[in-house]
Amino acid sequence: MIFSPAQSWFGACLQAGKPAIVRSTRSLTGRISHAAVAAPAAAANKNLAPAAGCIGIHESLTLWLDTPFSSRNKAASVLPAMLDVQLPFQLNDCCYCFTRFRKNESGKLSALAVAARRAIVEQKIQAYQACGLDPVIIDHEGLALWDASLREKPPLPGAVRAVVCLEPDHAAFVTGTGREYRNSHSLRLPATPGADASPDDIFRRIHRNLRAELQSAARVEWFFCGSLARQPAFIGNLHRLLAAEWPGPFAVHKFPDVFLPRALAARALAGGVERCNLRQGDLTHPGLRRAQKRKANASTALFLAAGIVLCAFNLAWQAAGAAFARAARNEISRLTAEIAPGAVIPYGREAEEAAKIVRKKSSDNAPALDYFARPLPVRLAEIISAGKECRVAFMRLELSRDKTAVSGTSEDWNYCERLEKQLRHFGYQTEMERKEAQDDGLVHFNLRGTAKP
Repeated sequence: MIFSPAQSWFGACLQAGKPAIVRSTRSLTGRISHAAVAAPAAAANKNLAPAAGCIGIHESLTLWLDTPFSSRNKAASVLPAMLDVQLPFQLNDCCYCFTRFRKNESGKLSALAVAARRAIVEQKIQAYQACGLDPVIIDHEGLALWDASLREKPPLPGAVRAVVCLEPDHAAFVTGTGREYRNSHSLRLPATPGADASPDDIFRRIHRNLRAELQSAARVEWFFCGSLARQPAFIGNLHRLLAAEWPGPFAVHKFPDVFLPRALAARALAGGVERCNLRQGDLTHPGLRRAQKRKANASTALFLAAGIVLCAFNLAWQAAGAAFARAARNEISRLTAEIAPGAVIPYGREAEEAAKIVRKKSSDNAPALDYFARPLPVRLAEIISAGKECRVAFMRLELSRDKTAVSGTSEDWNYCERLEKQLRHFGYQTEMERKEAQDDGLVHFNLRGTAKP
């Protein structure tokens, strides 16, 4: 509900066409204080605090609907159709809501429906406006009385309670067990036009309505409120008659003449899912419609801002991804160039072409790889044997895992070249130094070999 953050509400009910108004304010500690105000004062302050009114019990109906579901979402989907079957008029012609849920004996959900003819709700709004009030909420009289009575006098577990509100023009009574609302009724007072309401008349008419609802001699806690509840003798006589049929103690709620408007304001302040508002659809209060529109606009703006942030993040992510892809391509090109220097490879085929080159090099270098895998004594013997075949004389021969160095002499330059060629065949990269024939008539050479990478 849009107005739930409000810390002050007016509660107003119409008694014989005149408003009874209370202003309720919630402090920072959560305590609610009430103050009765005159109609002009409330009208003058209606822009400072919203107002809550109510529709009478005789102008509406409440009933419990048993659904075939234990899930609240599923139950909510069938409740309008179930209510439509129970109504004596078209569902489209009424205002309704489902204010509270409970589990029934079969474990399924039951919902309390509140409904009133749309025309009646409109007439009620006009009646309030004629008194200078424009209520944001049209609550239900019976639910407001029940909740306020429980709040002021908490129930005993399993105790049956009846709340009786007595006004000069009508009587309302609400029944329930523990905290569970059961039903509500309303009587026009007095029964005979022009006469005063009497305890005997009220008892007979209450008895007619409750005898099917409450078993005879059932223990009932009686709570009274309303203007007539300020008359102790009247309440005492009425309780004596009621207790003879349904025995039990009684109490009068504090400030009984403004109990209902206090109840309406307190329910509005409490908010929550159990709040009932029959001012719906095109009857919705203009201020509430404006607040709902502002909330919708704020939500739209929030989603738009979230969309802009998401788009910006997406663009930034795309830019970062493109930069990462470029860096990856450059690294692939660099590695490919190291593996296959000078090779021209199309984009996207680097891995495939580089693998071919690696396989070819591995095949070409297999003999050299096999050679360097042999033990050093074996390799030393092969170099010495190669020197003999090439007709060179070794003056110095050094051999390590991947290097060799040979110094010696030969009778001809070509003999040195044969030895160098043989070392390259073994897998060495060679470097040769030769000197012209000396006095001994021999060619002196230095030959170094390094394993190919």
